[in-house]
Amino acid sequence: MLLFYVDESGGTTMGGSLAPLVEGRTHVRDLFALAAVGIHDSSREPLAEELVAVKARHFGEGAVARAWGETEIKGRNLAEAARAREGHAPRDLPAGYAAVADPARLGNLLRDLGQLFAKFRPLVFTVIVDKRALRAIDPLASPLGIAYARLYERVAQTLGSVNRGEGAIFVADRQDEHEAYFDSGAMHHVRREMASKGVNRPNFNLVIDKPVWIDPTLSTWDRELIQLPDLVAFAVRAWYAHGRPPAARHYLWDKIEPCFAAHWNTTKAQGGGIMVYPDPGRYPPVR
Repeated sequence: MLLFYVDESGGTTMGGSLAPLVEGRTHVRDLFALAAVGIHDSSREPLAEELVAVKARHFGEGAVARAWGETEIKGRNLAEAARAREGHAPRDLPAGYAAVADPARLGNLLRDLGQLFAKFRPLVFTVIVDKRALRAIDPLASPLGIAYARLYERVAQTLGSVNRGEGAIFVADRQDEHEAYFDSGAMHHVRREMASKGVNRPNFNLVIDKPVWIDPTLSTWDRELIQLPDLVAFAVRAWYAHGRPPAARHYLWDKIEPCFAAHWNTTKAQGGGIMVYPDPGRYPPVR
């Protein structure tokens, strides 16, 4: 059984929050990303325990006992810590990050996080929704619904074509917007409407019907693992907004990029582990 840990980066609002248009470039605020990091259930304990060990090593032995948000590993927090390292005033950096304010300590944390991707090689899927482009064709569409629908479809197609014999469960942090969307039935409607009608139709029976919602105040292993898709979603937004792989070390792009699922026919990440909606046709370089 594959467990796909899911998290987002960016907002789902389609209203007036879109950034001013700049020719030839998509502003990161226009993008919503939803990432799923898949591991075998047998890897759940060792990967979670290694994440706990990384935090204890770099944030201090009491890191896991502190309030969860103080040492939560998020792409935004790593970016702010990098700003502080370069002499800029960090914005809303959690208290626990004072332990990695030193450039060498932050570098060591990034090294160890990258090594976890390299060691466990999770199967990664990400959907980018360009809200500006979407609003032009369907202003009432839900970026959240589209992103989940695409994740379900690609995971199901990959299980049916590549990882045959496997099933999958999505695991997500408890969020009112996500849960309400599934509970209302809207998610399943969008998924049916968007599902491929061609030869490689997704078999949604391979994926449990809706995510398992975890409570980070009660969970230890799973809340640690949900930090990984946040890092992926944050990096992929930067990749698409800038039109090239992000070079700054805190994005961990060189470790994340090899983990993107390959499309079952083309063997490329485009259309497999990385999907953009609406489809722009040409993607920025990945490999």
